[in-house]
Amino acid sequence: VGACTGFDAHTVGLDAILNMKGFDGDIGLERYKGFRVTNMGSQVPTDDLIERAVKENADAILVSKIVTQKEIHVTDLKELMHKLKQRGFEDRFVLVAGGPRITHQLAVELGFDAGFTIGAKPSDVANFLYERLMEKKDKALESKKRKK
Repeated sequence: VGACTGFDAHTVGLDAILNMKGFDGDIGLERYKGFRVTNMGSQVPTDDLIERAVKENADAILVSKIVTQKEIHVTDLKELMHKLKQRGFEDRFVLVAGGPRITHQLAVELGFDAGFTIGAKPSDVANFLYERLMEKKDKALESKKRKK
């Protein structure tokens, strides 16, 4: 499930990653057979994003932040992490942040699994999601084996 949260109305990057056509010859996540994508668009309240991810039984939440005045992108990403923790969901989803001022380091510092910036292609995000989801699946299997 992906969205631009808060007052951010700029979906170009989010759409480039999620929508079928992708960009620059790189297909979007909607075209991958292994992905079911929900693009919530722009100006999505954080609570609505979380509720939709839960409703969809999503494996991942992708947040795009373009608006950066007064570090609002950081504030909004922190809000999402805070609300996920309040609900006990901080480990339920693979969390990805993207945008021109988002770096991988910043995203990880804020509690996300990854950050993607200008130049990232849909295949970069798809590969990351696949690898992270397989890691989570392997850990879950290992945990089940140890409990037996």
